[in-house]
Amino acid sequence: MSAGSKKANWPKPDLAPKPADLTLCVHCGLCINACPTFALTGLELESPRGRIHLAKAVDSGRIPLTASVAKHWDLCLQCRACEPACPSGVPYGRIIEGVKAQLDAKPLVHKPRRRFRRFLLRNILARPAVLRLAFAPLRPRAVAILRSVVRRTGLLRFVPILARGESQLPSRIGRPVRAGTRLPGSSTAADEHALLFTGCIMGEVFGDVHRATARVLMRRGVALTAIDEQLCCGALSAHDGDMSFAKKLAKKNIEIFERREGRIVVNSAGCGAALKEYGELLSADSEWSERAEAFSKRVVDFAEVAAERPGPEGSVFNGSVAYQDPCHLSNVQGVRDEPRSLLTQVGGCKLLPDDDGKCCGAAGLYGLLQPETSMDLRKMKEERFAKLAPDTIVTANPGCQLQYEAAIKRVGLNSRVMHLAEFLDEAQQQQ
Repeated sequence: MSAGSKKANWPKPDLAPKPADLTLCVHCGLCINACPTFALTGLELESPRGRIHLAKAVDSGRIPLTASVAKHWDLCLQCRACEPACPSGVPYGRIIEGVKAQLDAKPLVHKPRRRFRRFLLRNILARPAVLRLAFAPLRPRAVAILRSVVRRTGLLRFVPILARGESQLPSRIGRPVRAGTRLPGSSTAADEHALLFTGCIMGEVFGDVHRATARVLMRRGVALTAIDEQLCCGALSAHDGDMSFAKKLAKKNIEIFERREGRIVVNSAGCGAALKEYGELLSADSEWSERAEAFSKRVVDFAEVAAERPGPEGSVFNGSVAYQDPCHLSNVQGVRDEPRSLLTQVGGCKLLPDDDGKCCGAAGLYGLLQPETSMDLRKMKEERFAKLAPDTIVTANPGCQLQYEAAIKRVGLNSRVMHLAEFLDEAQQQQ
């Protein structure tokens, strides 16, 4: 296809899926069974193969880019479960980000909503000072007051989005951990000094997870530091098709972390996947490609670091545990064995059988954008939890934790939802 014809078919040709990526898909169908939206709908166009077929058709000019086409791409969770299932190595994540980058260039589906979402991602999540103010109502005392008020007034019955948000609030909201926050063990002698990526939502709402991460690794000889100035990883912007802003955040983070030595430890699956793919994100930028690749090689998930080193003997956590793979940890980063290995090393931990590994429906902003599909996927998890009645549900991504908090409340379970780092930290304290 000529450059001219491509420009006519895609509003943003520089960000459009590469024909070489699209042609890798041979439509074998092995991705279908891994796809959560296909499992729900049974529709070919709600599968990776079907969405790629649509992208090929737009790329070749056989069909125009319309709102009806965009709907099928918007319903994609971007869980990327299709990638490990694909024998041809189709880079589905790169393809879907390419098509989503086109959707604000024409009067397509929900354009005003997309612009509002982009404004929030650029001006709240990406600005630490603004984010701090926005999340002030989620401080522990404020949450207790807020919950009391909305329940007394009955607002939850009339405002579904408020009810969903309230049901997903964590049972414990600790003090935030931000860039520059002193972490446990950061000033102690250690075999290795590493850098903690604090993130945006992770640092504001899941500060206890960051502190648990630091304590677990401290006991293994790794001291973590939360360095100043770091920003949002850009994952949500990239998934929304705002590639220019995702690249801007990537460059700023690379500059910041280049000033310090050491590996970069991440405990949020979505952030880790984005950081590990900075090299790919900036591969076409001659000034930044090598720097981005070097940065990505430094990024490591918490479970990978913890599994490298022996932990303290005598860790105990009696009870049954359902470990839930975060999509971007297992599908994108390929980290599956390490969390399970760490759990089985804990005395008294009865690890329950794995489920089908399908996405829980959280998927970043997906629960807000596609609430019905998100809830349908959550119900699949609810049914399993109700059957197994685990004492504890363990995962490693903030969105998943929020989704499971809502799931156990809906089916009336007394299970605890914990990050892997919190689980290991508590187990080690019970020695």
